[in-house]
Amino acid sequence: MPLRRVLTYAAILGLVLVGVWVVRGKQWELLRKPAEVAAKPAPAIKPRSAADIIPQLKGPPKRTGVTIKDIMAGKVPKLNQLEVEAFLKNQGRSTTNLLAASRILNDLSFAREAAKLDPKDPAVQLELALRGETPEEKSAAVMAFRAAAPDNSLGDYLAAHQAFAAGDAGAAGAALIQSLDNPLYTDYTQKIVAGSEQAFLDAGYEPSAAAGAAMFSLTIGQVQTVMNVSENLKQLQDEFIRSADFDAAEPTVIIGLTLGQRIQDQGPYLIDQVVGIAIERKFLQQLDPLTLAGPGGQSAGERLEALDAKVLEFRTLGPAFTEKFASADEATQSQYLAKMKADGELAAMRWLVNGK
Repeated sequence: MPLRRVLTYAAILGLVLVGVWVVRGKQWELLRKPAEVAAKPAPAIKPRSAADIIPQLKGPPKRTGVTIKDIMAGKVPKLNQLEVEAFLKNQGRSTTNLLAASRILNDLSFAREAAKLDPKDPAVQLELALRGETPEEKSAAVMAFRAAAPDNSLGDYLAAHQAFAAGDAGAAGAALIQSLDNPLYTDYTQKIVAGSEQAFLDAGYEPSAAAGAAMFSLTIGQVQTVMNVSENLKQLQDEFIRSADFDAAEPTVIIGLTLGQRIQDQGPYLIDQVVGIAIERKFLQQLDPLTLAGPGGQSAGERLEALDAKVLEFRTLGPAFTEKFASADEATQSQYLAKMKADGELAAMRWLVNGK
C-alpha cells in the first residue's frame, strides 16, 4: 500500500484522539455583605488565594445526561477554572493532578508548579519539553527528562528533534544512536488521563462519563515530534546515499526501523500503531525484500506484508467498531473504556468487535 495512503489514514485516525482544547472563561462575582456601621475602623482584609475562596466540593452537583457515545462523537465536556481549582484543593496539588489541570485548562503554569514540586518526575519534564513556550524552556526540559528517565528512548528522539531543528545533524545523530541502547518508549499519557478522570469525577460527572471525557480530551503531542524525526532521519539517509557513504547510511535504517517498531509495541493508542507502521514502512521499502529486518527473523518483504495486513485490519475494524459501539449498552461501553485503559485502544477495539 502506498505510504501516502498510510499517512492519510494516520491523519484521519489522529482526529479521533486529538482533543479540542477550548478554555471557557466565566465571570464570577463575589457577593459582599453590606458594610456594618462601626465606630472603629474596619480591620485590614487579609488577601486570599483562589484556592482559599473555593469551598470543598464534597458533594458537587451531579452532571447527568453525558454519555460516552456523545463524548466519542466529539461532544467532550469541559471544566472551568473554579472546578479545576476545587479539584486541586480537594485532591491535593500532586504532580499528577497538576499535569491534569494544565491539560484541562491549557495552562502551563500548573505544569511549571509540578516541575518545582518534583523536578525529577519524567512526566512533568516531558510535558514542558512538548509544550514549553520558548526553545530554552523546551531544551532544559528535554535535558531534565533524559536525566530523569535515562532508559526512555523518547528523550533521545526529543533531543534529536531539537538538534535537527537547530541544523545540528551531528548532535541529532548522536541522540539517535543513543536511542538504540534505550529500549523503552513511554509517554506517560495514562498518568495525565488518570488525573483528568478524577477532576471530572470531582466536578460531579458519572464514572463512565468522567473516564470518557478524560481519555478523549487528551492530545498526544509527541506523535508529530517522532514523525518529524523520522522524516529528518530519512533525509539524512538520502544525503549519505547520494554521497555514496553507505557505511553511514546503514545505521539510519536500523534507527528508523527500531523507532517504528517501538511505537507500535509500546504506544497505547491506535494513532501510535498507525504512525509506527508509517515510519517502519518508510525504511523497509528501500531494502531488498530478502533482507532480514523484522521481528522474529522476518525478511523485509515478509514484514511489509505483515504491516499491510495490519493496515487492512484497521480499515475494516474502524467501521465495524463504530457500528458496534453505537449499538452497545452503557455497561458494554464502560467495559470498553476499562479495556482501553488496561490493554490499549487496539486491543479494546478488537474485544468489542470480535468479542475477544
